[in-house]
Amino acid sequence: MNPKVSVIVPIYGVEVFIRRCVESLCSQDYDNYELVFVDDGSPDSSVDILAEVLDAHPEVRAKSLIIRQKNAGLPKARMAGLGVATGDYVIHVDSDDWVEPDYLSQLVGKAVEEGADVVYCDYFKEYDCKPAKIEVENDFTPADGPSAVKAVNNGVIRAYMWNKLVRRELYDLDNMIVPIRGYHEDIVFQTQILCHAAKCVHLRKPLYHYRRRRSGSLTRASLVNSRHYSAENMLYLYERLPKDREPVTSSGIYILLRAGWYCCVTLWLKKLAEHPDVVDILAGMDYVHGCRVPIAKQAYTKLCCKLIKLFSKR
Repeated sequence: MNPKVSVIVPIYGVEVFIRRCVESLCSQDYDNYELVFVDDGSPDSSVDILAEVLDAHPEVRAKSLIIRQKNAGLPKARMAGLGVATGDYVIHVDSDDWVEPDYLSQLVGKAVEEGADVVYCDYFKEYDCKPAKIEVENDFTPADGPSAVKAVNNGVIRAYMWNKLVRRELYDLDNMIVPIRGYHEDIVFQTQILCHAAKCVHLRKPLYHYRRRRSGSLTRASLVNSRHYSAENMLYLYERLPKDREPVTSSGIYILLRAGWYCCVTLWLKKLAEHPDVVDILAGMDYVHGCRVPIAKQAYTKLCCKLIKLFSKR
């Protein structure tokens, strides 16, 4: 078997990094793939560099597509790429990262060998000023969709799009809930994608180089904003998911706990108050042990939600 893989690469402001990314994709030892580049209104020369590299690899250019759109953010760039993908499997690559030469062959080989809908691999975390670190993903059982969604939302495995080869049929594009923010958008996507999987397999090999760019110290304002963006995404996702089946049945409380904690720790209680059903759930919940949000943070979130309910009655 030689299934086709669609590799989706959003591009925005990566002129310093994109050459290495594209060169690594052009050097794959697996032949049956297509590259879908989405220019999200990049203001620099990223796309010119992309074209230059592809011109040097005519055999890869022949199976590449460049989509151009006004800047709409990472989630919509991903959706634009998915809309034209024709592969049996789909994987995403960030344009400031790069991959090993056997990135696709190893993932596809494992998928075929195991009959898997999803294969996720380990990765290298790359730093500017210190050696790379190999990050090994965890396993989870049973290896099915609901367990995968729970593992992602509970922090057992990362939600990254770029270390997961996914059977294309798992993407329900007509009903996909698109994140409204770029922060933790991968959790929103993976929650919807993985729940449809029959089998998920861990490939115990680092194949992806994830670049950790240092853009200066994280200010309190940026930390607050990131938590607000994440909370918005989680609340947006929960409100739109069907409440009588997956993924809410396995992971709804984990989605809400993260959203609630981020709102409460930043005192963004007015956002929670806009979702009275969520407030009711968090105010009356039993504590969830082994959760990504520790018990102490759950207790604080529960207290805040009780106070919201109390003051809303006045």
